[in-house]
Amino acid sequence: MSWVESAMWYNILVMAETVVITLCTWFFMSRTEQSLTTKKRYRLGIFFLYWAGFAGITFGMEDSGYTDLVLPLFMVLMTEAAGYGLYNRMRIYRFYYFLYPVSVLVGQIFIGYLMLGFISTRWGLAVFDYYLTDVTLIVRMLTDILLTGIWVVFLNRRKFEDVKGIRFAGLFLPPAVSVFIIFSLISIGDVFMQMYGAFLIILDIFFLVVMNLYIWFLFSYQSKNKKLEAELKIRMKQNELQYQYYEMVEQQYQSSRKMIHDMRNHLQAIEELRKQDAEQGKEYVKDMQGMLDSLSIVNYTDSRMLNIILNDKAKAAKSKGIEMDVRIGRISLEHIRDMDITAIFANLLDNALDAAQQAEGERWIKMRMETFHDFVVMKLENSMSVQKAGKADLKQEREGERKHMGIGLENVRLTLEKYGGGILTETLGNEFVVNITIPEKDIE
Repeated sequence: MSWVESAMWYNILVMAETVVITLCTWFFMSRTEQSLTTKKRYRLGIFFLYWAGFAGITFGMEDSGYTDLVLPLFMVLMTEAAGYGLYNRMRIYRFYYFLYPVSVLVGQIFIGYLMLGFISTRWGLAVFDYYLTDVTLIVRMLTDILLTGIWVVFLNRRKFEDVKGIRFAGLFLPPAVSVFIIFSLISIGDVFMQMYGAFLIILDIFFLVVMNLYIWFLFSYQSKNKKLEAELKIRMKQNELQYQYYEMVEQQYQSSRKMIHDMRNHLQAIEELRKQDAEQGKEYVKDMQGMLDSLSIVNYTDSRMLNIILNDKAKAAKSKGIEMDVRIGRISLEHIRDMDITAIFANLLDNALDAAQQAEGERWIKMRMETFHDFVVMKLENSMSVQKAGKADLKQEREGERKHMGIGLENVRLTLEKYGGGILTETLGNEFVVNITIPEKDIE
């Protein structure tokens, strides 16, 4: 390969690196937690400006000695601005938006010094070699992809808790193998170039980068499908609850029509009993009140979906002999999707019902919700089965708490984090307590 061809490949690869870094930055931000809703075209516009500024500094200041200073500042400031304005304004994520471009820059510097050492060893001094410079650019792009993947996995590590062993190692296997192949090609580059030229080596390395991008895309697509599958299950559960609720309303409506039809007879019977036997008349009135109570639907809160869930769980608690006490103050859940309300409260109440049903002695559930300093605060307590006093050490107590929490509690925590909320759990003897907080609005 001639110097002219090598120089042409160098310019192409430098341009490709600006595209790869821009795409990696977009992938990093779009695959981490987001608290802001921004139109897609605005995000695409910002990242186009990011790429244009990156390419402009790279080529426009190529002969200037300030490129190595201006370009890192541009990457850090632009990543911070894009993340804060379009994705997430939480302080911890603003810190991540600073660390990510810094880690990319550190990786590029490391690869640069590594290749410089290789050139010095090969030629005995540091000279400019277009072939190794082109290879360095490709290795840097591959490193950017690998670092981005590590960042995404780290920030979404809770989502991969069930991915263990070989499956988890498989996330990093393609980039690791690619790095090994690239360094192998560099080692045998002298012999290969003499026979075939450097074009095929550079092309091979370029396709390795493309392959890694495609593998990460497939992995991201698969993760998105799993998330959609989980949301579909929640939506099916929500639809089932709604159907049961409206079916219960229909049954109560039919029962109330029959009761209204018979009300005149009941009133006459009460009047006669009052005259003949006052005590029997009181019992009759008490039975009538119980019948009316069975037809009533409690309006706990203004949230339609939360009312459906609470009425459904109250009915289930009554059928299991569990006393359920719910008191809700003035709260606002308008900013939370029905699907997420189901994920939070249905899972928590299901756990509470299961634990209370296994309790010895009194079986009860107590739920309190109120607004406190722009936060919706809920405390859910329930009775539970415990080992006899003196036989359960701290490890066993934690194990009991973990079993009570169940699979659904992880979904609760992840859902709360979407809205900037949190959850705390504790075991107090034969009681299990869950405290959750949900901001009424996004906190910047």
